[in-house]
Amino acid sequence: MRPALLGCVLSCFRTALVMDDLRATFARFGTLQPQHADAWQGPFPLPDVLAGFYAHVGPFGEVFNPANGPSGITVPGVEVWLPPLQRLWAYQAGYRWHGIDGEPISNWPAHWLVIADRGADPLILDINDGRVLFARHGTGHWDADEFVADVPTLMAALAAAGSVYLEVDEDLYSDDDDGGIRPEHREAALRAVAAVLGDADEAELFLDAMQ
Repeated sequence: MRPALLGCVLSCFRTALVMDDLRATFARFGTLQPQHADAWQGPFPLPDVLAGFYAHVGPFGEVFNPANGPSGITVPGVEVWLPPLQRLWAYQAGYRWHGIDGEPISNWPAHWLVIADRGADPLILDINDGRVLFARHGTGHWDADEFVADVPTLMAALAAAGSVYLEVDEDLYSDDDDGGIRPEHREAALRAVAAVLGDADEAELFLDAMQ
């Protein structure tokens, strides 16, 4: 087998293993269902990295109202919401275009695609280079910075933190007035995310953004 072809095969194999691991973890957070690119409603092709994620992991969620379709899933503790694929394009309302009149938002780059959010703070796929960016809403303009290298890294870090927080269940939050996550649980999540990102400082920044 030619080296280039062998490299491609090995890369695809590793990607499949990562997606299998992610699926096993995300299944603890909510209902999953394989979703294929024909569910995408956007005007440009669904990026390959998202097509793979939805086909193999497939955040779907419960269907509480058939008219609204599946509800997506929320990663526990970090409270990041992931939409089902059929809602991903409509989910751009309020970011790419105004939700009321549908007019484009002038300072939103065409190559940005919101793939998740935490309290309306968007996690954005830069379609041009595959990076995932993060921005705060409510500032009057979108100032997004690089958050993690790519979508698989984002999902693996979310899975790592969410798994830690899910395990502790009702003990997650402090009884103090601030009601925040207990320090020992945050420290455990920090170690788990650092194992994904390979750097404790980056893991600290990741969790800080998600709280």
